[in-house]
Amino acid sequence: MHNPYAHVDWASDLRVGSATHMHMTSQARLDNAYRHGIRHFPMSNYYPSAPYTARTRVSDFWLSQDWPARLENGDSLAPPINWNDVITWRDELDEPYRSQLPVEETEPLFPHVPDDAIISPNAEHHGFTNSTSHICSPGSAFTSGNIDPRRQYHLKDHGFCVGFGGAWQEAFEGMLEGLVYPGAGGITINHPTWFTRFSDEQVLEMLDFDEGVLGIEIYNDYSARRDWSLTAGYEPPDESAPGFSLNLWDRILSTGRRCWGSCVPDHSVGAEGNWRGRSILLMNEFTDRACLEAYRQGRFYGCLDGSGLSVVDFAATDASVSVSVNRAATIRFITEKGVSETAYGESAAHELPQLNGAPDLVFLRVEIDDDRGERLFLQPVMYRPRS
Repeated sequence: MHNPYAHVDWASDLRVGSATHMHMTSQARLDNAYRHGIRHFPMSNYYPSAPYTARTRVSDFWLSQDWPARLENGDSLAPPINWNDVITWRDELDEPYRSQLPVEETEPLFPHVPDDAIISPNAEHHGFTNSTSHICSPGSAFTSGNIDPRRQYHLKDHGFCVGFGGAWQEAFEGMLEGLVYPGAGGITINHPTWFTRFSDEQVLEMLDFDEGVLGIEIYNDYSARRDWSLTAGYEPPDESAPGFSLNLWDRILSTGRRCWGSCVPDHSVGAEGNWRGRSILLMNEFTDRACLEAYRQGRFYGCLDGSGLSVVDFAATDASVSVSVNRAATIRFITEKGVSETAYGESAAHELPQLNGAPDLVFLRVEIDDDRGERLFLQPVMYRPRS
């Protein structure tokens, strides 16, 4: 049995709001996320796919890119790169991009980072030659791509790759080598059913690549808010609702693989208004390393709103799993066979099926929802983990 919460002190551990996939391109967006309770910021931008810090300026990536720029012919442009010097085709550009050149030094994106907020390295990587996936790497300083992911400056027309420009396996190696703290943080597979439309086999191949591949997004708010009926020829995946990848998660867990599930806002975090999707990290100290270790070890649970419903105790043995929350809610125990038991109240326990004196199941996870629209997703306890 592997219980990710085995060493959590539910009475005293800190609970920290975070998200592995949230686009932070302005002070207003950071302020809005902070108002909504986020304190750990592994920002995941791809303008280019570079980790942001409290000192980041957009012009940093224009005036002195310090990693190679890949070309589609297999060559690369060595750093440092000043894109003002490279883009000699300014007359080809549409407005307002033509008039924006040459780029000059800009102000820092985040001039007022609160003292009780932590920014961790992360980025959203894309543009792989053998996959349409988008991948985040919380805790990694790995950088890829260039200043033109949306082709506004015609870099692709002049031979440059959009995004990483190589196989995802090569990029995964770079992300893992770039981890600031070995054994902390890792790789997450973004929106695996709605935008990317992964097959189960593709997800399993990525999960098997390395133990540093943490898992998948089980809720993506940007996907949930999109009107998919406007997408020509689009067939919704086998999921309960837009934005969710719970059926995929259960199929993965049924193979015995460890796969953590994350809830994220993606682009929906916005500069104002409400958005959904976050992780509640559990730790005994509020540090960058502790936040990233919680992600690696599965010491977190996903939720939609962070509206007050929270887990106050969780225990798992070979005989039963029990959970308690801070207010009455519906508690569901889910295994590879579906929902095994549903209870309502502030606590519930589920007796495990037995066979020859041992638990007769592959995994068990718990979902909790209340009448205010909040929903919690606990990480799975693995009873027959894949060796």
